[in-house]
Amino acid sequence: MPRDQLERLHALSWGLPFSTAVFAPESFLLQASGPIDAVRMGIGRTHQMMVMTYLTLARLVQGTVKVDNLKGPVGIAHLGTQVADRGYIWLAFFLGLISVNLAVINFLPLPIADGGQFLMLLYEQIRGRPLPIAIQNAITAAGLVLFVSLFLLVTFNDVSNLFGR
Repeated sequence: MPRDQLERLHALSWGLPFSTAVFAPESFLLQASGPIDAVRMGIGRTHQMMVMTYLTLARLVQGTVKVDNLKGPVGIAHLGTQVADRGYIWLAFFLGLISVNLAVINFLPLPIADGGQFLMLLYEQIRGRPLPIAIQNAITAAGLVLFVSLFLLVTFNDVSNLFGR
């Protein structure tokens, strides 16, 4: 783009009619009155994170959340270094969030995850015999292809974002 067009484009920008301090991040203290209250609060927050993970997956299927917003190992590690700079408590919450997300994904009824294995065992319980080995292998291979494809996609996006795509 020629320089004069670029300057005209920048001249079109506008400023906010109010201070951006209105959008300062909310900060609050979570403090329990005792150990039992702390466990209750922890279970409540874990449940909240699980529900948010399921909602994100549902919105991913609906198309209201883009795959570009997902993070793979590279993006998680990069984000983890940024969170770790804030302190140990933030890092502990971040690691807990990662653990909850992995648990939710592992329980999904996908062929290679534990949820998929549960469905095959449920089928065996209902029918009285397991699925034929060839079908189990095909289902597991399809799940593996799905996971590897998703892994490669999010890793590509993470690396692209690191290098300023």
